[in-house]
Amino acid sequence: MSPNTAAAASPAAAAQAQAQAEDWLVDAALAPLADGSLAPLYAGAAAGELTLPFCAACGLALELEQRACDGCGATDIRWRPVERAGSVHAVTLVHRREPGLVRVTEPYPVLDIELASGHRLIMTTLTATGSAPAIGRPVTIGFRHVGGVAVPAASLDPAGADDSPATSGTTPVPGTTPAPDPSAAGLPAAAHTSSEPEVSP
Repeated sequence: MSPNTAAAASPAAAAQAQAQAEDWLVDAALAPLADGSLAPLYAGAAAGELTLPFCAACGLALELEQRACDGCGATDIRWRPVERAGSVHAVTLVHRREPGLVRVTEPYPVLDIELASGHRLIMTTLTATGSAPAIGRPVTIGFRHVGGVAVPAASLDPAGADDSPATSGTTPVPGTTPAPDPSAAGLPAAAHTSSEPEVSP
């Protein structure tokens, strides 16, 4: 193989290695179905974008699997990239362990993140931490990889570092096997407009 061929193959090899890397929290068996109703979310995540649903008629931020707008009743939904910034609205430190599914043996945080777009997502952190971040703490959304599927996760790094490229022009989901619950899997469980009451993780 020539040096040029090796150089061309290395980005693909690196991407494959990243997809196969083990997630810090859950086993690959808990990977969500990337081609289901949330396909736009996962397709966007694979490209390093946080893609979420809006009402096409009035622009209201919608829940992940919402079928009709609460504001105007329209059923035309548009998914589009949003700014990957938000803050901690609520947090739970989970002590539940599922040997063989949940990798960690220490407590881990599940965060309710209020995004700048008006959505709310339930997720865990980008990297392992045994403490609960303060309510109101700013976060940047990065992406974990569970069984090769990119899922949103909160970066607590003040610099907003994450493992995916920055977007251009923009700033629980059941898995293939039963999970203890979407929060334990660390996958996005729902999106909520900021006007809705708090949802416990």
